[in-house]
Amino acid sequence: MVFFLLDQQYEKTPKGETELQLTLAGLGRRSITITENMTHSELSEVLVNAYPKMSKICGGWLLHKCSGGGGQRKLTVIPPDPDGYNGQQLKSVSSNGKCTIYVVPLQEQIDTSPLPPDAKEFEKMPKAQCTLCSQMVPLQCLPVHIKHCKLEHVDLCTSSDDTMEKSPESPQEDNSSSFDIWKEELEKSPDTERCDSNINEVMTEKTAECPLCKKTFDSDVIEIHAANCGLRSAEYDDCFSDPINTLQSSEEILNWISSKVDQNNTFPICISRNDIFNRGMQQWQRQKKSSPKGRLKVTFFGEAGVDSGALSKEFLTEMIAEIETRLFIGGVDKKGKNPVYCLNSLDRNYFRSAGEIMAVSLAQGGPPPVFLREWCFRYLCSGDYDSVQVTTSDVTDLEFSLLIEKVNSKDDLSEHTDEIISCGYTGKVSADMKSNIIRAIVLHSTMRVVPMLDQLRKGLQLYDLRNVMEMHPDLCLPLFVPGEKDDRVDAAFIMENCHPVFSDKGSVKYSKEVHVMNFFQDFLQEVEDCEGEAEQMTAGKVMQWMTGQRHKPILPSDQKDFNITVKFNHDCDTNHAVCFPTVSACTRTITFPTAHLKTLNEFKSIMGIAMKYGESFDNV
Repeated sequence: MVFFLLDQQYEKTPKGETELQLTLAGLGRRSITITENMTHSELSEVLVNAYPKMSKICGGWLLHKCSGGGGQRKLTVIPPDPDGYNGQQLKSVSSNGKCTIYVVPLQEQIDTSPLPPDAKEFEKMPKAQCTLCSQMVPLQCLPVHIKHCKLEHVDLCTSSDDTMEKSPESPQEDNSSSFDIWKEELEKSPDTERCDSNINEVMTEKTAECPLCKKTFDSDVIEIHAANCGLRSAEYDDCFSDPINTLQSSEEILNWISSKVDQNNTFPICISRNDIFNRGMQQWQRQKKSSPKGRLKVTFFGEAGVDSGALSKEFLTEMIAEIETRLFIGGVDKKGKNPVYCLNSLDRNYFRSAGEIMAVSLAQGGPPPVFLREWCFRYLCSGDYDSVQVTTSDVTDLEFSLLIEKVNSKDDLSEHTDEIISCGYTGKVSADMKSNIIRAIVLHSTMRVVPMLDQLRKGLQLYDLRNVMEMHPDLCLPLFVPGEKDDRVDAAFIMENCHPVFSDKGSVKYSKEVHVMNFFQDFLQEVEDCEGEAEQMTAGKVMQWMTGQRHKPILPSDQKDFNITVKFNHDCDTNHAVCFPTVSACTRTITFPTAHLKTLNEFKSIMGIAMKYGESFDNV
């Protein structure tokens, strides 16, 4: 495993120059071998051997980890077990040693003064000899040492003639410890010019300006200085070259994949509302002349609506809901779902198409696929089943859940021998082997859906989403795994985002409009109270009818602009018996006819009929 000792508490991982400073001080990064059965005291002893300065820590320390990727990332504490940290826990949290573990002192600040090359901290580090000063220097520090060693032997601020005129003792007097020079360098910012102390003291007639730092140097040494000056800035910029590494939040990830959508091309889908799942999957796969990387454009048969955002969001809303229902199965704990073990869907590449639809939904303002079990999400990020931890709660298949209950509740397992053996268990079937039997059932139930997850991973390659998930699993987690907070649309959310266009206050029209808004709020709250009952409408469905989407906006740009305009029609012809509200989903506008909404019962009846028979986009 890779450990990194910090000198004090940090909110984020240290920058490149700070890492160098810690390395010179005997802290920083170390590769240490850890066994699974290692206890907390044994781990502490190993860390002290690798970091002698830890022996002076009296205020305790904790381990931290960070999300994947490069650049500065947020550090989160790893809670110790009741007996402290152990090898099995570290193997799990580090994904089999793939993640760096940070050791952070709680109450003290460790000295960061540079150590000499022969310090105990550098004993196990590979060393190489500097050809200029013949000193053995650790490889991690050698690049910096070479740069400063060149400065000791070549004064970049004076000409060759001035250097020759110096007394023989001058080099000896200036030949101070390279670690002292490193310390001085660390106190400067990476962009500080190395040589400005003597620039005004010694100037020759032949000078030139460095194109990088704009300082003037002798022409004899300007090439050497320019080369070093360029390397100095480049070494700190390399780790930030990949924009994926700089993502720091879920919002930034959504913005990044949204920027990957090809706005110059479209991905057209023409579909009927009947059997939208199967028809949607077939039409999605049949598009040969366009790519789902383009902007999704949806047309529903027989409807006059032109897609300017609302139709595609309604299509994504329905498809994500159907994917969750048909391709995934959940447990009683409602903490996410596993893929359904369905070889027909696997053979039709439905899971790959589902992955692409999930990526498009996240990138183009559709609902997030927040229905996966955490172990499924972790596998989608890494593709490594060995790094995933599964328990009995991750078994969502009813058949295997019942089998686990039977094994737990009975001592005589003979009548369930065939079922147990079919799960891949080859040991003795007896009560004292229950834990091994249950473990075999758990592994069988989860491992058999790995091919479905592999196909889903292929679909998530769209917009490089899979690479982002691999680098930033913790930031992507809320986009795929249900949390404790219920983030579904409710009556309060709809009313908060409604912007009614009222008439002048005090007028008769204004009074009618306020009554209609009160009826609308009462209607939404009554719908919310009845959610969960069969065939009942929900607050989300009401918002979908008005805007095309059933979910709260997830893209930062959509969140900023999201509102529902409420208008009122006072000029309705009262000669007819009833008049229904009209909706413009693309502009998120609803117009209520005030003449036909005089009581709450009338409002509820008219809204129910309008939503039942007015789901199509016919108002142009």
